[in-house]
Amino acid sequence: MTVEHLRRRHRRLPVPSPAARLTLALSTLAIAAVPLGCELGDPDKDRTPPRVVAISPADPIVAIDTRFAVTFSEALDSATVDADPRSETVTVVLAPRDLVTSAFISDLNNPPLIESRQDNVVVIDVELRERNTVLEVDPGALLPNTAYTLLLGSELRDPAQNPLVDAVGLKATFRYEFVTDAGPPEVAGTDIGTGLVAPNRRRFTVQFNQPVSNVTTSTLRFSPEVPIEAILMAADRKSAVVLLAPASNGCARFAPDTPHTLEVDAGVVADTAQPLDPFTATFTTGSACDLVAHRVVGAIEGVAGEVSATVRFSTNKPSTTFVRFGVDNGGALDCLGLPCPVQGPSVRTPSPGSTPPSFLHALQLNGLTVGVQYRAVVSAEDDVGGVASAQVLFQTAPLPKIAVNEVMGNPAADLGSENDAEYIELHNFGDVAEDLSGWRVDVRKLSDSSVCTATIASESVLPPGGFLLVARSSFKEAAYEVDASVVLSKTSTCGLLNSEAQGVLLKDPDGRPVSSFAGYASVIASKDGRSVERTAPDAPDLQTSFCYSRTDTGPSPGRQNGVTVSGCQ
Repeated sequence: MTVEHLRRRHRRLPVPSPAARLTLALSTLAIAAVPLGCELGDPDKDRTPPRVVAISPADPIVAIDTRFAVTFSEALDSATVDADPRSETVTVVLAPRDLVTSAFISDLNNPPLIESRQDNVVVIDVELRERNTVLEVDPGALLPNTAYTLLLGSELRDPAQNPLVDAVGLKATFRYEFVTDAGPPEVAGTDIGTGLVAPNRRRFTVQFNQPVSNVTTSTLRFSPEVPIEAILMAADRKSAVVLLAPASNGCARFAPDTPHTLEVDAGVVADTAQPLDPFTATFTTGSACDLVAHRVVGAIEGVAGEVSATVRFSTNKPSTTFVRFGVDNGGALDCLGLPCPVQGPSVRTPSPGSTPPSFLHALQLNGLTVGVQYRAVVSAEDDVGGVASAQVLFQTAPLPKIAVNEVMGNPAADLGSENDAEYIELHNFGDVAEDLSGWRVDVRKLSDSSVCTATIASESVLPPGGFLLVARSSFKEAAYEVDASVVLSKTSTCGLLNSEAQGVLLKDPDGRPVSSFAGYASVIASKDGRSVERTAPDAPDLQTSFCYSRTDTGPSPGRQNGVTVSGCQ
């Protein structure tokens, strides 16, 4: 190759003009702006992704047999619609809401679902309609009163394979949440029982599984026909009391020694307008009327707090109770706008161990005023119409500022015998000393409602700001660095359980509830070496007012709770 040839090969190209350089740059940008996978020069290609524009029904509460219609902004590719949870291309899933986590959605977008999810999702039928723009979802019969989530995976695509997007145009899984209603109403039970029904029985109770309407003598009746005087619906419309008319001849309302049927038909409806599943209950009457007098057994008791009271009494027969109460006005009853009367529950189970059987009634009265004397008049009606009455006076008064402040039920293992390190701490957060002589600490086992009571001995005065530990006589003060003067040692006191939660209730000598551990219905179980402390001495008797002692401060017997100072962990 000659030198001339070399010179020709390395000759510089002409420099483009400024206008030519701009044209070249714009051309390059235009090429770079074309999305990957799209063909240049194809202006008719569909690049608009589908999105959900409507779902029907859109109510948050739906019937258990609801079918859903999901409308899309454009047609879908039917090959991408798959509701088989075991499929590797599943895109439509219905599941109980508590199962739908971020991991669940990730699993849906990377199918197949794991086996545990495959077994828990709802089997559904799906079908595309209206030129593939509407997806119908048929779950069949869903469970009543259950929260569900319908998921449409992001791999749902249109014929151009554009994926499902959200409202801002990003590829996303669509979710719709709803709750099922109670389904068709049903009769949940009656108080007819399994034995013979007295021919003079007057009162029957019918319970429903949800609020209902149109319970009348046309939709609820007896066969053979028996005249009904009234049907009384409860305020929640979930139960009805049927009162039969007085007997026209003799004691009997029903024909003796005869089978009868209570019928409730489909004219009874739920709030969703669904008709009741027809119900019948057959019973047989006895040969003799129930003529046993209905009466109150023993004394009636009224235990008052500051703004509420509990009235307790027993009857000799199963019965339903009503109480009227109001300010005592020289023996007269003045309701002064208070709820008068109040209906109590029907008590049909005798008190354990009572011989002859007695039936304990307890009614809670609220809305009272501190420092007022009230009179309560109770009337208990048995099934045949016999009424037993009694009345009681009680006085509301301020409660002492004593709190069940801390409970240790599961001491650390290195403290030795567990019972010797358990305690219940009481705290006086008031401004005056309180004599706790005769006060009682009830410990209730929630599994069987059995109660153990520890009574505080005489001359037990708790000063303002003071603490008192109710514990066994073998309690080890040194283990907790507690002064022995704040420990009420008892040779036998109520043990606390590790395996289940317990209720603790403090009562004064008059039986008034003063303070309780989580409302005397605690669901707080113990933890090894950690007590349960009240967040503040005056915090209400609710579970939310208690938490476990802190790991940095530990239990705090005889002193201010660590959670009061530093908060719950």
